[in-house]
Amino acid sequence: MRVVIGPVSAASALAWLDYADEVIVELDAIAPGECFTTPEVLEVFRSYVASWRASAVGDELLWERDIPAEQVEYHMHAFQRVAEVLDQRAEERGTASPPEGEDFYAAILQGVLTALDAEGPSSAAFAEHLAEFWPGRDPLA
Repeated sequence: MRVVIGPVSAASALAWLDYADEVIVELDAIAPGECFTTPEVLEVFRSYVASWRASAVGDELLWERDIPAEQVEYHMHAFQRVAEVLDQRAEERGTASPPEGEDFYAAILQGVLTALDAEGPSSAAFAEHLAEFWPGRDPLA
């Protein structure tokens, strides 16, 4: 399955990626068993962040990869869980992702969900579910 993120402003991407780095460090510090994610999932997030950062060249980011649909679905399920926790944290603590990173965050969601939607009925149903229940937004709106 071909996933395309962007083109989107490199400044937006870098603002969101800096925030993502902080979140990963915070989640990594939580003791095993007290966190909803695993070290393996955090490593996957780290690799995406590094790959996206490497693609933020010049004024824009355009990232394209062929990734098996099952892998994308697994990663998006984990990403949704992280987003739910961050959304709750933002409500409780008043801390949220930087507004200048919103365009990149929306591009991630749009790119992945569009690819899932085009993959076939099962993946399209999963994309529809994610769009309906993604915390704080409807990414396909």
